[in-house]
Amino acid sequence: MARLIRFFLLLVTIGIIVWSFGSVSLRWVSNWRDSVDRPIRLTILHWGEPAEDAIVRRLVERFERENPKVRITRINAGSGFDSKLKTMLAAGTPPDLFYLSPDNLPLMAEMGLLMPLDERLRKERDRNPTWLDDFYPLIMQAYRYDPATHRTGAGPQWGLPKDFTTAVFYVNLDLFEAAGIDVRTIQKNGWTWNEFAEAARKITDLNKKPEYAGRNIYGGFFALWPATLRNIIWSFGGDFFGSDFRDVTLDEPDAQRALRFIVKLRLEDKTVYNPTGIARDGGAEFVNGNIGCIGPIGRWQVPRYRDITKFRWDVVPVPAETPDKRVSQIFHTSWAISATTRHPDTAFELLKFLCGYEGQIQQAHEGLAIPALRSVAESDDFLNPPGMPRHQAKIFLDAIRYAKIQQNPPQNEWNNIVGDRITESISLGQKDVLTNAREIESAWLAELDSPLRRQEWKPMNWTLIGSIGLAGVVTFVMILWWRAKREKLGPLDRAQERAGWAFISPWLVGFIFLTVGPMLLSLLLSFGKWSAMEPLSQAKYVGTANYEQLFTVDPTFYQSLKVTLYYVVLSVPIGQIAALGVALLMNAGVRGISIFRTIYFLPSVLGMVAVSVLWLQIFNNDYGIFNAILRPITAWFGTTPPDWFGKDAARWAIPAFVIMNLWGVGGGDDHLSGRFEGNPRIPLRSGSDRRCGSGPSVMEYHASHALSPDFLQPRHGDHRVISGLYSGLYDHRSRSRQQHSFLRVEPVSPGIRVSQHGLRQRYGVDLVCHRSGSDADCIPWFT
Repeated sequence: MARLIRFFLLLVTIGIIVWSFGSVSLRWVSNWRDSVDRPIRLTILHWGEPAEDAIVRRLVERFERENPKVRITRINAGSGFDSKLKTMLAAGTPPDLFYLSPDNLPLMAEMGLLMPLDERLRKERDRNPTWLDDFYPLIMQAYRYDPATHRTGAGPQWGLPKDFTTAVFYVNLDLFEAAGIDVRTIQKNGWTWNEFAEAARKITDLNKKPEYAGRNIYGGFFALWPATLRNIIWSFGGDFFGSDFRDVTLDEPDAQRALRFIVKLRLEDKTVYNPTGIARDGGAEFVNGNIGCIGPIGRWQVPRYRDITKFRWDVVPVPAETPDKRVSQIFHTSWAISATTRHPDTAFELLKFLCGYEGQIQQAHEGLAIPALRSVAESDDFLNPPGMPRHQAKIFLDAIRYAKIQQNPPQNEWNNIVGDRITESISLGQKDVLTNAREIESAWLAELDSPLRRQEWKPMNWTLIGSIGLAGVVTFVMILWWRAKREKLGPLDRAQERAGWAFISPWLVGFIFLTVGPMLLSLLLSFGKWSAMEPLSQAKYVGTANYEQLFTVDPTFYQSLKVTLYYVVLSVPIGQIAALGVALLMNAGVRGISIFRTIYFLPSVLGMVAVSVLWLQIFNNDYGIFNAILRPITAWFGTTPPDWFGKDAARWAIPAFVIMNLWGVGGGDDHLSGRFEGNPRIPLRSGSDRRCGSGPSVMEYHASHALSPDFLQPRHGDHRVISGLYSGLYDHRSRSRQQHSFLRVEPVSPGIRVSQHGLRQRYGVDLVCHRSGSDADCIPWFT
């Protein structure tokens, strides 16, 4: 029967192997035949939710039908678009066409990663002038960039716009009407920030009316990130930069008025919702009907608001300090072509098709953005698309008259610096806006003057590095071979050695190429400058400049060390004490203890997504159970619970992480509890009678043994202790009967040999004897 089972398993294994190789071979044949039928292969990379993904898919399928020699591979990278694009660029296999955002335009144009379109656009204008003239001129200029002057709006054309949107505020018509505010007048004439502040106050005052009892109504919500913050600063007459990108103007009067206005409404008047830490999202609260208006944001919210039934909504222009300062940010995306595409002519034809009339109409019907073609944007396809709620879509088009192109530095670090640091004043209130602005300027200038940017660096000599690496590998192999030759092994030992190497070779290959290799490459790149948007061959050698920047310029390095040390000092002892306490509880001799152990261990094996959602609810500032428990306690002291991950994060974020870390203490407790069970209440003989099998037995719990340093070591060598005891005691049975009271039991680390005539004395634990039936012989008993 066993032979039949083995034969059956052999057939199954062979079948699986044959099927696997056959499947791969058929796929290879299919791809080869497809490459013959469609010799032109293009790859496009984009992002988008299901509606946008469906639009791109339909356009690609139609292009393939009309061009039977072309096969297009479409990749929707979603939220990981930038990482996917950089990975493909670094691997030397960039997509032929891809979405190009305004943030990536300067750097990619200066690195030569984009194909300029001017010559092809000129030829297209000669053939079909009306098609090119149908694009909004401002949006076409947004994809011109001059690498020499670092200015957007001039220089070569690097992309063709697929769509764009201006900025607006979405308003809750029901709340505006309840507060006595005329939305139609705002839509017709615009409004100022003072009028916005007054409207926000009136809407917030609705909380005093009985019909709004139990709700927290706010007049507005600022959806802020660097681009939308810049829109507000523009509307006060300010900007991020002056004459060049070293001239940061956040500390000048116009920008300061804008920042102080935000602080006033958020932190002083509290008429604009200001969530910090883990709290209800402002966008969700608008959908719930608790916020009067939200912005400045673009057209992409329309599909998301399509299903709102709690209230009526519409759009209004972005306010300005004075009517002559009305301005709108534009959010835009284009299709661009890789500079290294193998089929530039076909890629350009696909580019035109993707940005053409059909795709623009589909975008308009979905309400995702404003079509880049005026003929579509000014038609009912955009102004009154089927299936969309009635709203004044013309507000988006009216804002084009005063829309503005933003100038972005080629260094992407600017958005990180301003985005991370500006919250210290306008959201958390930890610093005044002037101090905050000057700190942002100082950090930005330090970045521009960092060691990595002081000079032009030479390319890394990969040939020399490869030669040194190869020499090192050869030397290492020769040393291993020399040591192997010195060992005098017989044929059987040689065969076992070869079998051992064969068995570990898959792991060894993976370890070398997937662990050691990347580690060594990371070490090499720490002495280089590499953008991850180009092949490794383009990396520059910078010496110790990275380390100089880390230790002298990077403001987060020492802070990260401080936070890490704080976490370790707080987390390790608390975690170990908690694990020990739980282990003691879980080892209690009560009925049903195994059920409690299982329940307590479950949290350590739950999925991280579920656990993350749970902790978000627990630490939520508004309704989290943690603050609900602390609120009446802190009220006795005249204070409130901490905003764990918001304005109080500097003090309370690390303790919060320590608390969350205790969630998995069941995993560590499993190890401790197992050790306690490995050292149970064992029968020991009384000291009055040393003969095995006689005298009363007592029960003693050896917690000191379980908590000893040796206990914390791996127990892989315990079998050697057992083997040594059996051989020593059974070979000297009479001796063991006479001397068993002098023997001690002790866990031994791997490699320690056990004497046949006794064990090291340490714990004071007598040799355990077990009485089996009528046999009174001493048998070492290990649990």
